[in-house]
Amino acid sequence: MKTNSLIASFWLGKELQSNDIARNEEIKATLNKWQSCLSLRVRQLLLFEDESNISLKELVLSDNKNNSSSAICEKGLIKESVFVGLRNDDVPYDTLEAEPFTKASNIIKVIARQISNFFDFNIISTNDFLNLYNDELKWYENYDVYKKCIELYLEEDYFTVLLIVISNLERIFGDIIYSLYNDTSIIPSLLRDILIAPSLVSLFGEDMIFFLRCVIGPPSSMNLRNVIWHGFINPHEFLPIPAKLYCAFMLTVTMNVCNIVRNKGVIVLLKKRNGMSLDGYYYLTQRVDKTDDMHTYDSIKEDFAQIYERLMYGHAIPPQGSHLLILETLLFRNFFVISQSHSAWLRSFHHLSNDQVLLSFILILPLLEHCLRRIYVCVNNVQYHRMSTMEVGEYFLTLDIILEEKVDWAFFGVEEEKKDEEQMNEIYSEFGGSIMDLLLDLFVHADGPRLRDRVAHGETNHLVSSESFNLSNPLCNYFLGLLIVLWNKYKINIPLTHQGDNIIKGDCQSSTTSEIKLYESWISNYRSRFHPIPMLWKESVRMITNVWKCWNVYREMTKTGRFMMGNWIEPFRVMKSDTPEDSSLFDQGFLQNIVEVANIFKVVQECCTRLNKRKLGGTKHVDDNSIYWSQIKFTKDDAKVINFRRGVIKKANAGVEKLHSILITLHSSNSLSSRKRKNTQSLFNLFPSMFQQLYFALLTLEQTRNQKSMLSKLVFVERWNGFCVEGNWKDINGAFEELLNHSKTDD
Repeated sequence: MKTNSLIASFWLGKELQSNDIARNEEIKATLNKWQSCLSLRVRQLLLFEDESNISLKELVLSDNKNNSSSAICEKGLIKESVFVGLRNDDVPYDTLEAEPFTKASNIIKVIARQISNFFDFNIISTNDFLNLYNDELKWYENYDVYKKCIELYLEEDYFTVLLIVISNLERIFGDIIYSLYNDTSIIPSLLRDILIAPSLVSLFGEDMIFFLRCVIGPPSSMNLRNVIWHGFINPHEFLPIPAKLYCAFMLTVTMNVCNIVRNKGVIVLLKKRNGMSLDGYYYLTQRVDKTDDMHTYDSIKEDFAQIYERLMYGHAIPPQGSHLLILETLLFRNFFVISQSHSAWLRSFHHLSNDQVLLSFILILPLLEHCLRRIYVCVNNVQYHRMSTMEVGEYFLTLDIILEEKVDWAFFGVEEEKKDEEQMNEIYSEFGGSIMDLLLDLFVHADGPRLRDRVAHGETNHLVSSESFNLSNPLCNYFLGLLIVLWNKYKINIPLTHQGDNIIKGDCQSSTTSEIKLYESWISNYRSRFHPIPMLWKESVRMITNVWKCWNVYREMTKTGRFMMGNWIEPFRVMKSDTPEDSSLFDQGFLQNIVEVANIFKVVQECCTRLNKRKLGGTKHVDDNSIYWSQIKFTKDDAKVINFRRGVIKKANAGVEKLHSILITLHSSNSLSSRKRKNTQSLFNLFPSMFQQLYFALLTLEQTRNQKSMLSKLVFVERWNGFCVEGNWKDINGAFEELLNHSKTDD
């Protein structure tokens, strides 16, 4: 612990929370100790610590005698000859060896400094940049993002700019491949693989590709993108230099990329993939009490997702109001935050205060990952050097690994084959089930916003200058609420400040304390929305509401006497437990009851009441004491089964929606031919039984993990859908008989 100041300060903070220690100044000094999380090699690659032995003569340039930016730049673009001089002839462009990257990095840092000098003299205003690179920006059609970047650059907000520009460059490379092939599936998921895609190598040439790979390529390179976006660089060691230099450099590299593709004439205008929206993950902004009823629904006219959130999670909505004030109050009184990063946090608060939420998130996400990595290393007692960038051949400890349920033996320095089972990740115990549910919802679960991934890979950069993503978005409340809860968990009474810290004046302690209790209450009630099982539940309730919609039209059409209603048939026998925990939404009796309720709000309410009686089921191993989804044992096999069930229910839902559309069309027709009337009556005769058959398939699907049996249910649902669309209602009976025969043999 003594060898790493960040580790030592964490445990000291813990001790300070549990004991009243009088040596405040000594304690404060220890808590404020800091050390770099960059390994020696990465420091040498990225930081400008010793340029005494580097000169522009190392560049293979014809006019390098004047030792000025003109030797590197021409009209604001890096000369092609610079790329040619970065590697020896015997070094392949796709090398993974460290030595060629080390040599090239020395030259690249000189280039970065010269480009920065060029910016100092030529980019005095936003218009200077926009005019200089007008052709490139016009081809890329993304003025707004780069206009915002230059505004921030001129405000000396270099860290934010660098994060945006690097993520946007990654996005551009993917868009180039998309423009060439009109197919997103062939775009590699990792930047290091994108950079060696044959289409890009052909377009840019091997020398340019090596140059790009040296800067933002594999772990053996400078790897600037991963080092900065995964929070290994503390702003304390990167501001203002070399962040400013890399800002100007990466902006110019981006314009170079656009210029090369534009002049090749292969892509007239870049075809961009749609950016990701951060809407629709959370809906409510105010807590819902149990007393809320149908009158609330009538007044707001919510759609299904809003109704479902209101009824299923309405008691667990984060407090509204002064998130920013509370964060400012807690910033200097917690040891979750690395104290040398206070200035960056304050800058993120500045963006929040201006309702520029994405800019704030861009700054916060790497800082948060760094803080979480520190706690992971401490509570799991893994090798301390895992806090830092790793040597070549070792994997970085990144957010997805930090939030995994188990810890790889490699992080203990133990060979995996010598151990039977991996150790549980103690960060789950450290934070507790509710915080882990929220962390996994925000960053990991496939159906969640996956904030870090989407922001870091440039998928949300179109929101940088947009007014649509602001503090009114409920997602912001959950993210900022998470910060408040974490900071409060590691709160201490000693203020941790540095010279230059912009301390928030005024004592808000009393009001803040009462407000924080509201956050503690909220987080204790939080349950995962995006874990596979809650997503299965939501899809099931959505289907049942669509069944009710079909039934509602069916009932309206039979009221006039033009058509006769069909009859329920004898319920099918299903092996099931009588305990309320195992009661299903697809129970035959529940179907008959739910179609009689008055409105969608009541339908969803009945479904949520039924689901809330169940324990956290759906897996083989459920601890009766588990109350949060992150606490259940959810294996890969469980995930396959749950996702398969959800896929089948989605297909069933699609069929029910099509049937509803058919019914609406029939109901709106003023006159029907005799053939259509006959066909409609045929449908209505079978209407109750065909839904009973569908429900039987979904109910028995819930009760099996046998692959053959599950496939037979899928086949039936697909045939049910097809017969509905084709109007061959009578054929559903034959398909159902086949399902029953399969069920007798499969299980």
